[in-house]
Amino acid sequence: MIDQPIRLPWIGPLYRENRVLIMGESHHCDMGDEYSIDLTTHAVQEAINRTLPSSFFDKVKDAVLGATSADTPAGQFWGQFAFANFCQGPVVRHAGEPLQQASPDMFRAGELALPVILALLKPRKLLLFSKRAWTKYTNDIPAVSRHGPGVTMMCPDGKKTDTYFYASDALSFSVNCLAIHHPSCWTRQGKKSDYWSPVIQSFLDIDPVQSLI
Repeated sequence: MIDQPIRLPWIGPLYRENRVLIMGESHHCDMGDEYSIDLTTHAVQEAINRTLPSSFFDKVKDAVLGATSADTPAGQFWGQFAFANFCQGPVVRHAGEPLQQASPDMFRAGELALPVILALLKPRKLLLFSKRAWTKYTNDIPAVSRHGPGVTMMCPDGKKTDTYFYASDALSFSVNCLAIHHPSCWTRQGKKSDYWSPVIQSFLDIDPVQSLI
């Protein structure tokens, strides 16, 4: 049972041309907004309007576009993608307190919600900006009938990162997934968006698994 509401995902007007879904890790909001079904769509719109007090969306844009990011308006970029967060329950910000991470219960609820989001959007590619979610909370996704490793991607320093394939016959979706670390981890790992950009571009360029739809 999903004990948190599934937030309405952002769906850019050109999403259907490529069907690439970008997923973050969790929602952060002020008290009073935690039950808003439009929390996700409002966050993306605020990022486009440059009014969101977070650099997450800018770092994702830089990682996906690489050198062309500075010349691409945020609205043009997000117009090509869908966006949702893995965790559906929000982390509420409290004045004067450090920002908290999503709880394990939120991640478990996200695992239950994931097939609903994939069935709704039917992406061909999924960019998941949360290694924590992918490593710990994608092992028992409901309604997934087939899954397995995909193409191994090479990073600029020679390290490897894996892709994965998920499909549901019951819900009629099939998707290739690339999971990388959340941007909040990059600094302490000594990485920046330009480290991930060639990996993401290579992933987006490979042929998707034959769709079920």
